[in-house]
Amino acid sequence: MNSMRIIVSAILTSILFYSCNQFNTAENSRIIGVKIYNHQGSFNPLFREWQSIGINTAFVSEELLANKAFRKGATDKHILIFVILPIFFDEDALSQNPDLYAIKSNGERAVDDWVKFVCPSNPDFRKRKIDGILKLVRDYNPDGLSIDFIRHFVYWEMVFPNTQTVDLPNTCFDPSCVSKFQEHSGVVVPDSLIKTQQISSWILEYHRQEWTAWKCDLITGMVEEIVTKAREINPGILINAHIVPWRKDDFENGIKKIAGQDVKTISGFMDFLSPMTYSHMVKQNAGWVHSVTEDLFKQTQSSILPSIQVKEAYLTDTLSSREFEENLVSALLPPSKGVVFWSWEHLDQDPWKKEIIKNIVSK
Repeated sequence: MNSMRIIVSAILTSILFYSCNQFNTAENSRIIGVKIYNHQGSFNPLFREWQSIGINTAFVSEELLANKAFRKGATDKHILIFVILPIFFDEDALSQNPDLYAIKSNGERAVDDWVKFVCPSNPDFRKRKIDGILKLVRDYNPDGLSIDFIRHFVYWEMVFPNTQTVDLPNTCFDPSCVSKFQEHSGVVVPDSLIKTQQISSWILEYHRQEWTAWKCDLITGMVEEIVTKAREINPGILINAHIVPWRKDDFENGIKKIAGQDVKTISGFMDFLSPMTYSHMVKQNAGWVHSVTEDLFKQTQSSILPSIQVKEAYLTDTLSSREFEENLVSALLPPSKGVVFWSWEHLDQDPWKKEIIKNIVSK
């Protein structure tokens, strides 16, 4: 069965499954978003083009948010602005203070290619990050916050379907995290265990459940503090979280055990959850995009905004217009609340994919 037949089958199944659900999929309620990190030249032609193809929401860098002309133009054109907020991925902080690195179970720093993670329990870092976010809210009053890298270390972009769970990294095992884990859980690590690899092996063998709960609490606690304090400034601000695109049963519940994202709990603070369903990147088909969206909705009953890629990344084979179209159709299936394209810089180079968006989202 080819991928288009899979999508048609999924459409029929979804219509039947959700027909009694009050989920609103009206055109004017959908988010049709695009991630954009910088832009050269005038903004007015950009906004007009977005409107012509149906884009109504921009997920932007802090740099672009700070541009007054961009903010005014987006507001005038009724385009929502979400600022993308990287949390535990912070190269500048790590270059200034390498002691901030999260530590893997083997005792090495949490680094894999460009992916470099800060220890998620460091109180000074957490406070500085939150203070910076609150300043953005006060200074620029974005419509929404899009919280990215709100998880533990894993280079999920290079995790393929045949990856073994045992080969995925587990963090953070720096002395501070291990100490706080013991205080939090009541688990006492034997004094005879000295090296990081000894400690992590013992914890993961005998107290993995407590360790996973601790990991998730670190992430959920950061989410809660960001959202609570941001809404003290602007009660109506929208909140989105970027979610690792793993279903509940993928990699033995790796979404919690590895990434530390307890989506059911996190969803209680969110307006949207946005799984990064970059199917081409992780060697999946278009039907997988819908399956991740559906799985996340079943766990949380939340508004799900799948993000799809526009251009190939990491892999050398081309992401064709046909594959992009199939992914877009799949991403918009109920219970999806819309779609987010990664990224405008890539989309702007491909008029065929712009036309596909225009034809599909206007239906």
